[in-house]
Amino acid sequence: MPKFGKRSRERLATCDPRLQELFEKVVELVDISIICGQRGKAAQQAAFSSKHSSVQYPNSRHNTTPHSFAVDWAPYPIDWEDRDRFLYVAGIIYGVAREMGIDNIRNGADWKRNGRVGGNGSLDDLGHTELHRDHRGG
Repeated sequence: MPKFGKRSRERLATCDPRLQELFEKVVELVDISIICGQRGKAAQQAAFSSKHSSVQYPNSRHNTTPHSFAVDWAPYPIDWEDRDRFLYVAGIIYGVAREMGIDNIRNGADWKRNGRVGGNGSLDDLGHTELHRDHRGG
């Protein structure tokens, strides 16, 4: 059974408890790494400057305190070009979240939450999951 390594656990610990619980269940089903949880100002500005984020600090779901409302992840072993694996894992995340009663998540492949990949403008962030603002607490 897959499990998180030390760095993934440390990164996940910076996230909202609901995301922590969700991803602890996801890693039981599929091997993933946590790339980023909470980001401070410098890290957010670097992500924006490198076009890995479309928003500046403090406007990212990664910038909330005391815990991040967003988590970046990747299927392990990491291959940034393997879109199919990212979409497969995103589907697992949605399924597990639904089983847990978490209905306010969205993935960077489907910013509009309409069940369609694409239409995301310049940012296609397949390995990003967040608690969406449309619901209280996220």
